[in-house]
Amino acid sequence: MSGTVASTRVAIALIVGALGAMPAEVVAQEGRPTLYQPAISPDGSEIAFVSGGEIWTVPAQGGVARILIAHEADEGAPLYSPDGTRLAFVSNRAGDNDIYVLELESGATIRLTFGDGGEQLEAWSPDGAWVYFSDGRHDPGGHPDIWRIPSAGGTPMKVLADEYSPEFHAAISPDGSTIA
Repeated sequence: MSGTVASTRVAIALIVGALGAMPAEVVAQEGRPTLYQPAISPDGSEIAFVSGGEIWTVPAQGGVARILIAHEADEGAPLYSPDGTRLAFVSNRAGDNDIYVLELESGATIRLTFGDGGEQLEAWSPDGAWVYFSDGRHDPGGHPDIWRIPSAGGTPMKVLADEYSPEFHAAISPDGSTIA
């Protein structure tokens, strides 16, 4: 079993194990919470996940889940930075999906993308300097291309763009030199 699949299964099992400690607003009408898009912190101590359009965290060993990002818009796709100090996520708070970064210690949130096409979060660079995302607004066929943007904000740069062919699910090599 691949490390990613195993990590996702462990994350789901840990989230399910914490269900007894879930606040009532997380529990769906059937009596079971709707939990998805788990992300494990780099040190393995915490799991971020989405429920009800909000991003929550729960200790990896189980415990009480707490809301991390609450907004009237929908948030999703949480992804910890390699050093665990920030959390990138997608939100439609400005209309279309854009990429945001939350500083976990201060709670400050910055908006990285300002597109009108519905960006999807892909990955962090190993050094945390870049956030990779996919977006198809500039592809003649409307297929997603891979972009990167400085994690502190700045101008997005297209890094993979094969016209009329979709690129997504970017995986960055450990040294940051290759994208698969």
